[in-house]
Amino acid sequence: MAGRLDRIEAMLRMALGSELIARSEALIYAVNQSLVRFMRTETTLGALLAQIDSAVFNAVYTGTGGTMIVTLDGGRRVRVTAAFIHDLADRLLALCYDGMPVSRALQDALCDFSREGSFAAMRELVRRFPMDESERAYYVQVLEENGQLT
Repeated sequence: MAGRLDRIEAMLRMALGSELIARSEALIYAVNQSLVRFMRTETTLGALLAQIDSAVFNAVYTGTGGTMIVTLDGGRRVRVTAAFIHDLADRLLALCYDGMPVSRALQDALCDFSREGSFAAMRELVRRFPMDESERAYYVQVLEENGQLT
């Protein structure tokens, strides 16, 4: 479990800066708690995404005193937007299925979630799952058009 906690912390630290994460260490555990629920409960990926999105928003709002401006480790100050938080939450949620064995159940869950707009699910499908050429081309095009290939 420590490996995933380290990955969560690294992702949050890179996106929001060490200063905010030091003030909001509970965020790491809140995100991990949501990730543990994947495939263990009937909670949908969309609901888990909403939980992570809310936890990140609350930590940023509280940690910045409502300004939503964070200082990244390089010293640059940035305003954290709702779209940024949503993308970060989507990427954090991907940690729960990244590296899971390829299975039909996981593929179906990711296909459904990609239809809800999850770029992380689309990236995972393209990266790891067999699909026909036109379906793969569609996902790649959507990811490219939205600057989400990485």
